[in-house]
Amino acid sequence: MKIPDYFISCDWGTSNFRLRLVETETLNVLVEHKTDQGVKVVYQKFLKQNEIGQTKFFKNYLESQINNLDEHHKAGLVIAAGMASSNIGMKELPYGEIPFNEQGDGLHWEILPFKENLNIVLISGVKTETGMMRGEEIQAFGLAKYLESYQSGILILPGTHSKHINYTKGQFDSLKSFMTGEVFELLSRNSILSNSVEKCHWINKRHDAFKQGLEIGFSGELSANLFSIRARHILNDANKKDNFYLLSGMLIGDELSYLKNTDQTVFLAATEPFYSMYKLALETILNTTQVICFGDKVLEKALLIGQKKIIQLHAK
Repeated sequence: MKIPDYFISCDWGTSNFRLRLVETETLNVLVEHKTDQGVKVVYQKFLKQNEIGQTKFFKNYLESQINNLDEHHKAGLVIAAGMASSNIGMKELPYGEIPFNEQGDGLHWEILPFKENLNIVLISGVKTETGMMRGEEIQAFGLAKYLESYQSGILILPGTHSKHINYTKGQFDSLKSFMTGEVFELLSRNSILSNSVEKCHWINKRHDAFKQGLEIGFSGELSANLFSIRARHILNDANKKDNFYLLSGMLIGDELSYLKNTDQTVFLAATEPFYSMYKLALETILNTTQVICFGDKVLEKALLIGQKKIIQLHAK
């Protein structure tokens, strides 16, 4: 198969949907379109009807959104990563296996007919005996070009379920998953702590509270100190916005605590505010020369690099 001049990058997560028309050679994004119709929302709409099968229902939504892109494009493929290949997505695909490498060994994908001159390459996730991910593996696949000058290290991809992926000589060979983001949402919105925290922007004024939380998380005393957030508010009239970042620091510190004595290089790839928060946390317990950081622009590019690699493998 000839590599197309353009492709449509589809990033279909649990909560959000994004299409980008991409020039294959340069990876320049020509048009971008976003909605809040993540896989979870579309799946609930599918369940409320019984006329169309699940794959067709998702294809219909995808087609309706592609119409928002430049109608003059000649894209030959839609490359779909993320939750689109889950059991609540377009079509459930079995997970690939860890280890996987920068040549694509271990990854799994399937080609779905879509419309005239346009097919979907649906990418599955990867798994170990104790963990799994969908979407992050393509980011890691794309980030491999930035890691190739290092022999080994740990790649951290923060998020609702943060992923720590071990990298050794071009191969990603193990995975740890942390429910840091989800636990934060549960505690800050649905627990007794919800009345003692207030969401706010990440600014210098909140750094001291965050660092205090990190110390607690790093010490292994997370559970014993969670209720102190409420006590600080009720007994000491502590600022709710400070408490928000105190809780953040506790959870992130707990996630990263196993790295305190590591001599490995740690790669961080994240968007703001996670980039700044995790960078500060890592540089608190590690030598700054051990911490290699990639911001949102690199992370955004990495997804496209990973998708392009899939196209190249498909074309062989």
